[in-house]
Amino acid sequence: MNAYVFAFLIIFQAVFIVAFVYLFIRYTNLKKTFSKYQRGLCGLLKTINSVRYGNLFERINNETLEVFPKLSKSVNSMIESIVDREDMIKEYQNDLNKKIDVLTEVEELKEDFVATLTHDLKVPILAEKNMLSFLLDNRFGELNEKQHQALMHLKNSNKELVELVEIILETYKLNETKIELNKEEIDANRLIETTIEEMRPIADTDNIQINYWTEYQERIKLDEFYIKRVLKNLILNAISFSEPSSKIDVALCNNDKNIYIKITNYGKSIKKEELKHVFDKYYTTAKKFRKVGTGLGLYLSNKIVEAHKGKIFVESNEENEKYTTFIIELSR
Repeated sequence: MNAYVFAFLIIFQAVFIVAFVYLFIRYTNLKKTFSKYQRGLCGLLKTINSVRYGNLFERINNETLEVFPKLSKSVNSMIESIVDREDMIKEYQNDLNKKIDVLTEVEELKEDFVATLTHDLKVPILAEKNMLSFLLDNRFGELNEKQHQALMHLKNSNKELVELVEIILETYKLNETKIELNKEEIDANRLIETTIEEMRPIADTDNIQINYWTEYQERIKLDEFYIKRVLKNLILNAISFSEPSSKIDVALCNNDKNIYIKITNYGKSIKKEELKHVFDKYYTTAKKFRKVGTGLGLYLSNKIVEAHKGKIFVESNEENEKYTTFIIELSR
């Protein structure tokens, strides 16, 4: 081996070693840089995930700030904005809660006032009812036909007032406590017929005829007091919105699972857009027809039927023969 070849090999070996060392150093530096960026990304993801699950105290650490300064500052600023917004929402929520508490207190005071006033009104109304009965029984002397007729009108008006007061008191009781049912096996036909007879004097005032049809003869388990309240509400409602000298049809029918009590009045219908609101508390269309109404009768009726695990719904036709039908659905 001559001197030139030997020198070439020495130089090549030196260059190779230098290149290897250089590449090794570069590899080591790249590995460190990669690890640094990897830790930075992990820190970034960790912070974002913490915020995602509600930890608004988490912030981008200094190591990540060095690697991704602009992105890290943007994320930290975003978190600060979220915190500020959260604080604002909490402040608004606190103000809203205070207003709700005030409104609730006012509503309770209103309910208590109405209930107390209604309870106090019930005493003179019942006293008036008794006095009218005494007069109609001729306990203070004979009445002529006009006097008797006038007192009958007064008695019917008094009965409407009694019904109105009882509806308000029942609704107040419902707001205070849940409806506690006392279910018994009863004759549904007898219940409906008795209720109709009690409501006939009010219907007779406007010469409204109440017809009853049934195809169901079995007994059914329900709370007689409360279902009678529903029937009275619906029949009184039907009388109020019937044309003079018209009729009200009451029907009791059934299928394999349920019984249905249908009460239909003719002459005044309910607009389609109002049907969904008829069972809302205080909602009434009575003013449109110059009638007295609290908007509680149907609300109370719906709650009573729901307590029986039943349904109550309404159908109304505005064309041709106008009518409105309320349907009570109860399990057999």
